[in-house]
Amino acid sequence: MFLMFIVYDNAVDEEIVEIVKKNADGYTKFLGVQGEGHGEPHLGSHIWPSINNCMMVAIENNREKNIIEATKKLEEQFPGIGIKVFTTSLRKVN
Repeated sequence: MFLMFIVYDNAVDEEIVEIVKKNADGYTKFLGVQGEGHGEPHLGSHIWPSINNCMMVAIENNREKNIIEATKKLEEQFPGIGIKVFTTSLRKVN
C-alpha cells in the first residue's frame, strides 16, 4: 500500500475529489491549508489570497498510477494551478 499526499489549489477541489473517488476507497481532506513553495505563496491573506487544500489517500500499489496520471492531465488542463503529489510506503498496524 501507499499513502498519497496531494497538495492542490482550492480552485480544483471538485476535480481532485472526483479523481480520488474514481480510484480509491476513501480519503481524508484538509481545507484551507496555507504554505509557501516554489511558486506564489498560498496564505489566504490580503496580499496572497490563494489557498490550498490537501488530501491523504491510502491506496493499493496498482491504483496509485491512475491518480498520478489524472492529476498530470488536470495540471495540463489548468496551467498555473499547482498540484503536487507525494507518495510513501504505508503499513497498516491495526
